[in-house]
Amino acid sequence: MINLSTIINTYRDRWWFKLSLAFLGLVVLTLIMDKLVMPFYVHLGEETEMPDVIEMNVSEAQNLLEMKGFNVFINDSLYDANHPENVVIEQNPYPYARVKEGRRVYLTISIGEKPIIMPNLFSVSPREAELILETNNLKLRNKNYIYSDIYHEGTVIGQSYPQGQIIKPGSGIDITISLGKLREELIVPDLIGKSLFEARARLREMQLTIDEIIYEERENILPETVLKQSIPAGEAFEEGDTIDLTVSKEKI
Repeated sequence: MINLSTIINTYRDRWWFKLSLAFLGLVVLTLIMDKLVMPFYVHLGEETEMPDVIEMNVSEAQNLLEMKGFNVFINDSLYDANHPENVVIEQNPYPYARVKEGRRVYLTISIGEKPIIMPNLFSVSPREAELILETNNLKLRNKNYIYSDIYHEGTVIGQSYPQGQIIKPGSGIDITISLGKLREELIVPDLIGKSLFEARARLREMQLTIDEIIYEERENILPETVLKQSIPAGEAFEEGDTIDLTVSKEKI
């Protein structure tokens, strides 16, 4: 068995042995400096924990980070439905990371929920209008109907917000739908001055039923002449509506 003490005593005066010991000592010293002393010296007092500024107001976040010795930069601004405007939604480096003091910190802030630009609903069907509104995070609220000489029946001809207006997401939208051109046969004719016989015939053609005939005595007017009508001439009516007539009779 080799005795290390014997070897050292035997060769300690040899120049190559002394050189070998010196080289070995230099290697050990280098390793100690590289692995222990220098890392400790370089990092001692220079690393700190990154604060968590997510969901903080950007001004508060900047003040906190600058107090901790960081340089703050706004990296980006994004629409975010879950955070109000000017709130930090991302940070780099991430919260609680170990970083050097004085390094740059990049923040991404919210600019609030993305606004909705009112789409154009004119000339589409009510169902298409509803789908367009749903696609744009809007809701169909009320449907109104009017006659139109320009738009075909069943076509959207009006909307409660003009195209291009910025509105709040989820808003309810009213639309106006065309009933088409007002049919002439659904317009009450002018019966005043006509005979009751003629008035009956005209109303029969239009399928407008007489509900009641009221007689009034009049001088100088032929009997059974229409004096008044309960629905004015030119007004629209629907199937099933009825009309009352006031008719003259001889004064007794």
